[in-house]
Amino acid sequence: MFPELPPAPRRRLTTVALLFLTASAGTAPPRCLAAQGPTGAPGAAGVAVSGTVRDAATHVSIRDALVWIEGLDRATLSDSTGRYRLTGVPSGPQVLSVRRIGFAAARQPVDVPVSGTITIDLELAANALALPNVIVTADATGRARGELGTASVIERDAIANQTATSLLNILELIPGVAPRPPGLDGVQQIGLRTVPTSTAASQTAGGPTAADIASAGTLIVTDGVPLSNNANLQSTGPRGELQFLSASSAGGGVDLRAIPASTIERVEVIRGIPSARYGDVTQGVILVDTRAGAVAPELTLHYDGNTTEGSLVAGREFRARQALTFSVDLARTEPSPGVTSDQASRLSTQLAHRFAGVRGLATAPDSLTLDTRLSLHAVTDDHPERPDVIPGQASWSRNAGGRLDTRARLTRPGGARYDLTGSFDLGRQRAFVQSSRIRGALPFTDRLTEGRQVGKFIGGPYVSRYDLDGDPRLAYVRFESSLDPAWPLGTQRLRLGGELRREWNAGAGYRFDVEFPPQTTFNGVNGFDRPRAFSATPPLPTSALYADDRLSRLLPHGVPLNVQAGLRLDVLHRGRWWFSKARDAVPQGRLNAEVAPVSWLRLRAGVGQVAKIPSLAQLYPAPQYYDVVNVNWFTNDPAERLAVLSTFIRNATNPDLGFSRARQAEAGVEITPFRDATIAVVAFSDRTRGAVGFRSQPQYLLREHFDFVDSTRGTGRPPTIIEPASFSDTVPILIDRPANNLTLTSSGYEVTASFPQIPALHTRVEVAGSWMRTDLIGRDIDFGSGFSSFQVDGRIARRPYWAGLERTGQRALITYRLIHHQPAWGLVVTATIEQIAKENTRDVAGTDSLAFAGYVTRAGQLVPVPAAQRGDAQYGDLRVPRTGLFTQLSGVAPDWYLSVQVAKSFLGGGRLSFYAFNALDRAGRFDVTGFSSREWPPLRFGGELSLPLGRRSQGGSRGAGP
Repeated sequence: MFPELPPAPRRRLTTVALLFLTASAGTAPPRCLAAQGPTGAPGAAGVAVSGTVRDAATHVSIRDALVWIEGLDRATLSDSTGRYRLTGVPSGPQVLSVRRIGFAAARQPVDVPVSGTITIDLELAANALALPNVIVTADATGRARGELGTASVIERDAIANQTATSLLNILELIPGVAPRPPGLDGVQQIGLRTVPTSTAASQTAGGPTAADIASAGTLIVTDGVPLSNNANLQSTGPRGELQFLSASSAGGGVDLRAIPASTIERVEVIRGIPSARYGDVTQGVILVDTRAGAVAPELTLHYDGNTTEGSLVAGREFRARQALTFSVDLARTEPSPGVTSDQASRLSTQLAHRFAGVRGLATAPDSLTLDTRLSLHAVTDDHPERPDVIPGQASWSRNAGGRLDTRARLTRPGGARYDLTGSFDLGRQRAFVQSSRIRGALPFTDRLTEGRQVGKFIGGPYVSRYDLDGDPRLAYVRFESSLDPAWPLGTQRLRLGGELRREWNAGAGYRFDVEFPPQTTFNGVNGFDRPRAFSATPPLPTSALYADDRLSRLLPHGVPLNVQAGLRLDVLHRGRWWFSKARDAVPQGRLNAEVAPVSWLRLRAGVGQVAKIPSLAQLYPAPQYYDVVNVNWFTNDPAERLAVLSTFIRNATNPDLGFSRARQAEAGVEITPFRDATIAVVAFSDRTRGAVGFRSQPQYLLREHFDFVDSTRGTGRPPTIIEPASFSDTVPILIDRPANNLTLTSSGYEVTASFPQIPALHTRVEVAGSWMRTDLIGRDIDFGSGFSSFQVDGRIARRPYWAGLERTGQRALITYRLIHHQPAWGLVVTATIEQIAKENTRDVAGTDSLAFAGYVTRAGQLVPVPAAQRGDAQYGDLRVPRTGLFTQLSGVAPDWYLSVQVAKSFLGGGRLSFYAFNALDRAGRFDVTGFSSREWPPLRFGGELSLPLGRRSQGGSRGAGP
């Protein structure tokens, strides 16, 4: 159903996009513009849009309603008669939005002519379900504010209609994201436009999967402030055997459970090329606006067999120009009630203050708007011990945080605007893992420094307890100025800005009893991990400068053209502050353009570069310990045993580690064949080079061997070693260093279609589909699973190594939504069918006995062997199959499931919803080499009740602005 891209999709798509951009950005002869009107440039001044805002039920005019053009900085308030007027609106297809306290927001698509004035009357209702054109899904033609890249806009009405516990449930409305039932079970992360494949080679060293890279590269911005996971050190490194038990989001993106859906006003998902304003991104931007300003008090209660949630949001205006908003959300999920005692809970609260100097109108002189927010959250995840199943195994996490942010906006006459944003984030991450472990009798040392030590023998069962205490911090400042330079050929919006970020972790680190470590594997060379203080890790300072220009003009014959071009420079500093010299810097050019040759057709394309900052864990990994056994005298009598070990410590830091860089290209078309019908198709290609994985670098250690005397058994005492050592040999080791050594490529298509309502059935159909192919390529050396034996057995002179591994995955998801709407009843019934048309993964690498690339010596030297010589007799010991790969195609058999939601308005602004996720309880079939298991969660159903606690007023604040 979804055709594959050509053999070289990235090059060809980039070429097509560049050609389109070059052709569409050409300037028209001045005489063509002069012929269109007396001014010679009707597109320069734009068009005036005016009308009246009325109550849909009473038809009474509404004053102080905020009206704006989506994606532009054009906004105004309706006057005492409900009249509004917007000037300078560019020609072409636009979306007019209106919002007022006590009413549901409304949107109206409009085709703006080349010149003149048009009249568009708008209606608001207390409940969106009573409006005839209610939108309960993401708008396929929506535009993020100030952005031209492909985006999905999810308004408050769609958020309220979506049974959602966190931001993740809201993001299910965009193409390519599989729905999941509401709840808090499991860390929730999102990666845009990526199939979550992994590589066995990277997993050997605890490296990232494609899902990790994508989620870490997806930027989440709340209320203009980026969230970051770069200072999260909640990981045990490449050797940790228990890291999968810790409910931590280290190595990936932000845990979306901390962002409750009830407090979100609007979500904008930029899947295409973002403007130069956004950095620390390789996989798209998610912009979240929380509810602020005067908000009608609303209580929402949610319950199903697994999750219970309650939220309260309220805001009021005081002292004429100020507003205070309060929200609180409390939720708890039991993933398997009656089976386990596991549970997750969340407490989130926010206090927002808004000051509007002259009501925030761009037409007023020196308008000042000041937004300040204090946000607090706590997410707990408990997995208590189950003695009847796995005695001794338990884990929990306590992730909490607070953020204080403020944003000041000064608007001067003429439209110039100056923004200053600052925030400070405090995090508190606590995780605990306990497990029953068994290890055989082995020599052991607990040294924390280098040197030789007489060890002891430890063996048998024990309970390992592992504590992770992190305190991540983020300080952020951004200054931005926006102005409209005079340009005779069109309207222009220029943004100039700069950012400063500093991230660090003041936590106690990971702590455990060295004698009872969380690892049990010890081969006599690779030592156990040691406790580590996070507070000793240097901070991560970065800075950025950017310029972004958006131009709207008319081509010949009145064809509107929009072009957005920007340049960004991100700098990773080497020292502790921003005045230190650069460790790495990356310039990023970005270009988007759209043109509407006719009113029902819009063509767009974009190309650009983006970059991701490495995290603290990648810049400063934990030191790696090697405990080499010099003497291992083991007897039945413990009193006669003797162990001597030399401890070596190697710093795994890579001084050359820098940004991950991505090139993106996309081209799309939007067709509106008739009113209320839209079809959009986008082809994209993203390539991230230098994604951070682990590079195993061979070295060697010097192992001393000692002779000893008094070694007669039965004496009840250990023998005596003779100094100095009788001889020494070399022991090969591998140091796992973070490196920019992975390449992540994704390409595919996204299709969205919204069809007009069938009048007789009051039903319309919406379809969203995506086909994606992802390749995660590691080009570094793989030493295979037999390297451990090579380390300890001095009789093995060399060991083969292999070069390169690729894991490829394909996924085709299609979502069908049937929306039955009865405005007179305030009723909406939504049936969602999620179809997995295709999903598979496979490792691509040579596995036969001639696939090796060379060999490593006991001194850690790499010796390549030409392919033509690998069959020679002298290399017979190297011809062994490469193991540990999944070269057979595996995946999910094509299948589908159904979810249903019914929403009914009542009491003016109230809403009662009932939902059934996977209503037919289809299990799906996950087939890997003949193995089948459940793919989808079982049937989950529940209800949600929203109660208005106050009446709407004609004199309230306009609420959150555009």
